[in-house]
Amino acid sequence: MQWLPGFIAAILALARVRREKGSPARAWFFLGLALTLWPLADGLEQLIPSNLSVFVVAAPRLANLLAYAFALASVFFFAPLPEVRFGRLRFLMDMIIHTASWGMILWFLLIEPILSPIRVSLDMRFWIALYSILDLVLLMLLIWLQGQSVRRAGALWLLAGGFFLLSVHDVVTGWIQLQGGAQAYVYTGFLMVGGYALIGIAAAGWRIAPARLAGAAAAPGASPAPGIGRQTISRLRERMRRAEERWLPLASTIALIVFLLADWSRSGAIDGLLAVLTASLTLLLILREGVIAGQAELEGYAVLLDNIEDPAFICSGEGKVLLENPAMRGRYPPGRKDNSLAELLPLRPGWDFLLREAARGGWGGEVWVGGLPGEEEFPAWLVLQRLTGEEAPRGRFAGLLHDLSPQRRQEESLRAAYRQAEESRLALEELSGALEGKVREKTADLSRALGQLEEQNRMLRELDRLKSEFVALTSHELRTPLMAIRAGLELIAVQKNPLPPEMRSNLELVRRESERLGRFVESILDLSALEAGRLPLQIGPVQLKEPVEEARMALAASHGGLEGRNLKRLAIQLPAQLPDVQADEHILASVLFQLIDNAFKYAPEGPVHLTARDRDGGVEVMLADSGPGIPPEKQDQLFQLFSRLEDADSPRVRGVGLGLYISRKMVEAMGGTIEVRPAESGLTLCLRLPIFSEAT
Repeated sequence: MQWLPGFIAAILALARVRREKGSPARAWFFLGLALTLWPLADGLEQLIPSNLSVFVVAAPRLANLLAYAFALASVFFFAPLPEVRFGRLRFLMDMIIHTASWGMILWFLLIEPILSPIRVSLDMRFWIALYSILDLVLLMLLIWLQGQSVRRAGALWLLAGGFFLLSVHDVVTGWIQLQGGAQAYVYTGFLMVGGYALIGIAAAGWRIAPARLAGAAAAPGASPAPGIGRQTISRLRERMRRAEERWLPLASTIALIVFLLADWSRSGAIDGLLAVLTASLTLLLILREGVIAGQAELEGYAVLLDNIEDPAFICSGEGKVLLENPAMRGRYPPGRKDNSLAELLPLRPGWDFLLREAARGGWGGEVWVGGLPGEEEFPAWLVLQRLTGEEAPRGRFAGLLHDLSPQRRQEESLRAAYRQAEESRLALEELSGALEGKVREKTADLSRALGQLEEQNRMLRELDRLKSEFVALTSHELRTPLMAIRAGLELIAVQKNPLPPEMRSNLELVRRESERLGRFVESILDLSALEAGRLPLQIGPVQLKEPVEEARMALAASHGGLEGRNLKRLAIQLPAQLPDVQADEHILASVLFQLIDNAFKYAPEGPVHLTARDRDGGVEVMLADSGPGIPPEKQDQLFQLFSRLEDADSPRVRGVGLGLYISRKMVEAMGGTIEVRPAESGLTLCLRLPIFSEAT
């Protein structure tokens, strides 16, 4: 009754053949034969007496060997083979290398240690060891095949589980028989039943799809695994599969060589069978490397051929297409009956003439190709060459067809463009004569206008020079009487006889106005010197507190003294460890005077803060007032010449718009910058000067 599960599994496997196609059908067929022979061989081994002829007694063993051969063939066909012929050959070589190397390794690691202590006949030990090794090799091949699959096939796991139980059954049964047990099947029969049951379930249920082999092309329309995690796992599995495919046969062969050397070291002699097998596998491994190199080269040619946009093909001398690229298949008419070139790709002249000419030494020329239904004939360039070489089949031709329609259309477009260009050239020649006269007239007019502009420009430069000289001369001439007026006022102020209050007030008014006029004259002179590049600058290290104090004293003289209302609004905060700046001390004091004086005039109420800080390789002096401020859209006008952001005749603030313009020019002449900084209220100006360095 232990044979019954095996026969049931065999029937299910053979019934599966009708539901499959291609390689899976052959795999289930060979597995069905193996499942038929295994229980049959076991039954014959128990029924045939041992005293019959040696051929009759050996029949169960031969049946078992044939069953294992069928099982190995089924494993080979369970793997969807690559389309490339060299790919199939490499896969077969891998199976042979794995089968032989793993079998010998299993013998050394597992079977021999179990059987060596038992003293039985060599014949019994050989067959029990052989069955156990073949079972384990089948199990390992199924696991290896599962690792070669992109998606795990449930049927392969069931088959692996079934062969695992059968392997355990054969090993345990053989060991019991070697120990002298007569009824081994009584203890291990459930393992056989379980193994056949799993194989039967695999045959009745899960389907093994050919497209699941790793490295095969993905099925059309298959969507990639969603999620970054699955994609990462998929890439890692693909890398591991490629590494296994590349290096596992080499590792198996090296392991076998190691076992050969270990056996030689242990026993002092080389096992002949093991040495021959190791040498054979080494030669097979070398041959496999050659196959891989040939496959890579062929794949490169195939990719090159497939990516050619022109139809390419190989045909026989009778005009039958044997091999074609995708572009050639795209030219096939629908509903074709055979692979004849005369039907697939009708040409003028005919294919018979072209093949005869190609057989004489190749042919190349222009032909007319019959279009697909609904299309017209089109010109093309055809090249036909007979395949030559020692291994090239006789009577084979390689052809390449290039569509000339784009070139013909381009030639026609070029001819039309040439005709249009010729017509345009004639029209341009007609217009050229009329334009030349107009150009000569306009050229003369432009020459006269250019002369006038040059004369006007010369006069403007002369006027600008005279203006600058007049302003400088006038300012210089005004300076002397102003100094005399101020000196006279000072002499009157120090007289011993006190002046009446009204006269003293009038004299103070005259003094202030003369000082204001003097500053105005000085500003005009400084502006003239700046524009002429003659402003003398004494650049050196300057402690910021010194020009600040100089500006403060000048402000006190013009704003009612140090105890005046404006001076009390000025809050100066300078850090004690502020580095020296690179500047002209007196020019910097004049700039600070202009900025603070401007703040007093336009912010008559509230404090005026003067602060400084060391930042980014420079010193920033910040002046913030509490005035009305300046709108952002008008801030660019603040430092322009004669620019005032209120009416010029305003009675509240007097000035002509020179102070900030001159201040900016002076700061830039010292290598610094001055700009408006954003503030919640009032106006904040930032004066930035470089820190003094001996290198500069």
